[in-house]
Amino acid sequence: MISVTMLLVSIGLFLIRVPVSISLGIATLVGFWMIGIPPAVIPSRMIDGVDSFALLAVPFFILAGNLMNAGGVTERIFAFARALVGWISGGLAQVNILASVIFAGMSGSALADLAGLGAVEIRAMRANGYPIGFSAAVTLSSCTIGPLIPPSIILVIYGLATNTSIGQLFLGGLIAGLVVALFLMIYVFIHVRSTKAEWAKPEPFVFADVLRTGVYGLPALLAPVIILGALVLGISTPSELGAIATVYALLVGLLYRQFTWRKIRYALVSTVSMTGVIMYLFAIASAMNFVIARERVAHHAAEYMAQMTTNPILGILIVNVFLIIVGMFLEGPVAILIIAPILLHVVSEFGMGPVQFGVMLSFNLLIGMITPPMGIGLFVGGKVAGISPEAVFRATLPFFIPLLAGLAVISYVPWVTEWLPSLVFHR
Repeated sequence: MISVTMLLVSIGLFLIRVPVSISLGIATLVGFWMIGIPPAVIPSRMIDGVDSFALLAVPFFILAGNLMNAGGVTERIFAFARALVGWISGGLAQVNILASVIFAGMSGSALADLAGLGAVEIRAMRANGYPIGFSAAVTLSSCTIGPLIPPSIILVIYGLATNTSIGQLFLGGLIAGLVVALFLMIYVFIHVRSTKAEWAKPEPFVFADVLRTGVYGLPALLAPVIILGALVLGISTPSELGAIATVYALLVGLLYRQFTWRKIRYALVSTVSMTGVIMYLFAIASAMNFVIARERVAHHAAEYMAQMTTNPILGILIVNVFLIIVGMFLEGPVAILIIAPILLHVVSEFGMGPVQFGVMLSFNLLIGMITPPMGIGLFVGGKVAGISPEAVFRATLPFFIPLLAGLAVISYVPWVTEWLPSLVFHR
């Protein structure tokens, strides 16, 4: 009952446009008051929630992504992707998807991909006659790949919230991200072939251009290799990996001579701002979860789901639908911190492991990020493309077909998320 009251208080405050951070804080205060614990205990629980060395990965990965954007990396990635896959039917739409896959190995954030690389992609597609709605839709859909392929900020938060190995989550998300990218590329191929879109003609393949852009962008293209290599070889922990990525991003920016004091200042301010929000949410969610744990909500939720259905296929489908709805209203980190520990108990009843669930949960929330009514991705995508969020959503609707197909594979084929972690960590 207390947890339900906290949830209703949070939702009520959301609806009257109270900031999420304040809404959760008030709901937590109400919960502590209802169970008779002095409010003075809340700061102690919040401090305990952020007292983790592994949390250092969050600001490091955010800073690395911001520095990559400031250092002129995005243009080089796009040029290489264009030379490599521009010859496939769909042309720059295929380039858009591959560029997002490459950039995902550096930033770990969907919005960083959308606002940074997305601006380059949409500008190029517009210049080559692609409809602006289609360009925005491809860019918005492909940005969901970013947080699946390591490094990933959202997977770090999930790992800390559920005590799951962040290294295993990173490796579990790698193949899942490539699967989603493959479905998007297949969809674009079929779409432009069936509609015979004149504007989506492929470009000639020139091997010399692949070599030229590859050499020109080699320092940037090596970033994902270095990050994954350090993880697979066990050279560094995820937190140390974030520091390595940040130093490398700084060196690449200096090498390309794209840095200005204004760009560096913006990257630092943006990192501090985003980190502050995430850390506060992590702290207040820790206090809120203290109340939820006392009520044994996770245990009761698992029992309730078991009574609803014993069929794993149906059970996982219900969880997926619920998560997409949650993602429509809550930002990813907030949703993970509140519901991940609860739902992990539920899906474990259906035989799903924590790594597979973490990737499935993250991708669900990413789909919710590009879905009304909250859908922050729609607003950012609209701003980048120069059209309304409503127009972006209408254009993106057909792309839910490959996105949901990718989600189905992640949800029902454990091999996609479990094989690589088991191979590296010998589980």
